[in-house]
Amino acid sequence: MHYIRFLKTPKVTAAAGKITLNASITLTTDLGETFYDGDVDLAGTLRSPDRDGDIYLRRSLKWTAGMRSLPITFDLTRSEIEWPAQLHVSLKTPRGELADDFETFSGQPDHDTPAFISVWSESLNATRGNFEAARRVERRFTPLSGRSLRIWEDTGDSIARHLWDGSVALTAFIDRVIALQASAAVPPLEHALVSATFKRLNVIELGCGCGIVGIGLAQSIPDSDVLLTDLPEVQELVEKNISTANLAISSRVEFAPLDWESKLPKAVASRNFDIIVAAECIYNSDSIPPLVQTIKALVTRSPKAIVLIATKFRHDSELEFFTLAAKAGLFSSTKSTLPLPGPPGYGYADFSKEVALHILVGPNYRASFSPAFESDKALELSSGSE
Repeated sequence: MHYIRFLKTPKVTAAAGKITLNASITLTTDLGETFYDGDVDLAGTLRSPDRDGDIYLRRSLKWTAGMRSLPITFDLTRSEIEWPAQLHVSLKTPRGELADDFETFSGQPDHDTPAFISVWSESLNATRGNFEAARRVERRFTPLSGRSLRIWEDTGDSIARHLWDGSVALTAFIDRVIALQASAAVPPLEHALVSATFKRLNVIELGCGCGIVGIGLAQSIPDSDVLLTDLPEVQELVEKNISTANLAISSRVEFAPLDWESKLPKAVASRNFDIIVAAECIYNSDSIPPLVQTIKALVTRSPKAIVLIATKFRHDSELEFFTLAAKAGLFSSTKSTLPLPGPPGYGYADFSKEVALHILVGPNYRASFSPAFESDKALELSSGSE
């Protein structure tokens, strides 16, 4: 899976009686380690920010194997544009799939057919002096429910403030589970989601980055409370994504800073959770011990919680997480693989064609389907049993 990215966000300039919009893009894997090494036809459109808004200008773009960047230029001199407008770059050709649509993640993806996530710039408004889009871009996903999932990410060097494959794949998988279209049964997750039919579902996401997993869940499940946590540097971005979310009835999402090296803050320590999520959080071996301790503290407070660990395997040091988790009394209940659409990259950390989903539980875990089961028919799970 590859991402269409702006190297230079759109900018409107006027010179010698000519008005132009210029930008440049690239096609890379999630961490930008490798470029897409093939030919693909793209389309750039200058359009209204509305989902089904007007298209003012459109042009074909050609990415060829060996490219590292592709310039985009629109001549606006004689164009009638109703500002504000956004630049959207997406696939043009049927030879490829848009991973914007979560249907692309269903079944067994074709790793020979390229898959891309399209990109939307921030709005420009030349009539009000806004000639250059900010270095922040929007991704618009289509879950199986049809409720658009809009996520903003930064275009800079911070890996904390952009999308990772594991987060996107997990969001798409949870969407399929909710729609009863998952290809394989995942009992602990299904039990937790079923519980939302008779009580509020409480979820915490650790290292949320842009917040796509938690926001996607809150858009799909009514009566859910989702707490997104990460270091303070992501707060502005996450709160922007919360503000544009189309939440399900009576669902709430909020952000709280959380440093795994520190004691749980009151906003976290005082709450009980049904689901604990950590997507793409074990790539850094230095952060694994404090992450395990944070999860252990949360499970101690919420013994019936399940822990979702989603990771695109990048190096052997990630395995330390599962060793330390077992020593902390967190046992693997279920393991699944979430295939990624399209071919993988060809460099370091880009070879994986799938995301691993591990579900961990504590020693006192039990799942129930209804209040009656809560009292006398709970499903007991222990290490090595199902």
